[in-house]
Formats: sequence, C-alpha cells, structure tokens
Amino acid sequence: MPVNAAVFIVGLIDLVTTLIWVGTGRAIEVNPIMAAVLQAGVLLFILVKLSTLGAYVTVMEWYRRRHNPAFARIMGNFTVCAYLCVYAASFCCVNHTYFFG
Repeated sequence: MPVNAAVFIVGLIDLVTTLIWVGTGRAIEVNPIMAAVLQAGVLLFILVKLSTLGAYVTVMEWYRRRHNPAFARIMGNFTVCAYLCVYAASFCCVNHTYFFG
C-alpha cells in the first residue's frame, strides 16, 4: 500500500501545482490530452485526474492482493520514479521559461 499511496500523493501534487501554475499563467499543461481536458473545464480536469489516479491505485492494489505483491511493488516504484521524472522534465524543458524567463 505505501507505494500506491506515494503514486496518489505525487498525482495530487501534480494536480494542485498544475492548477495553480496554469491558473496564474506560470505554466502550461504539457500532456496534450490533459491540456484538452483542462480547456474543457477545471472540474472535468480534476475529475479525470482523480479518476485515472484512482483507477491505477485500484488495479495495482487488486493485482498486489490477488496475484504478485512483489511485481506490484516493483511497478509501483517504477511508476513513482517515472512520474517524478516526467514531472521534472516537463518543468525543466517546457515550463522553466514561465518561471525564469
């Protein structure tokens, strides 16, 4: 459970910072699908983000309990690392100009 909680927490941080930074004009949503969802409305963006996070955690918890806990933990660790890397890369490669000019 801790690794799935970490995925969810990282996702929530991503959600909140995206809404704050995009809302203040300090960043853009890099994911083109989520950018389109955000253009359709903030509430829809929140709903889609929480739904995808919830679906991931639900599936991984189900898999962990019924099939292979070790593999689920490895995939969870990979997901946290990949999520943080994509988050950092999008900031460094795209959104840094909104912060530092």
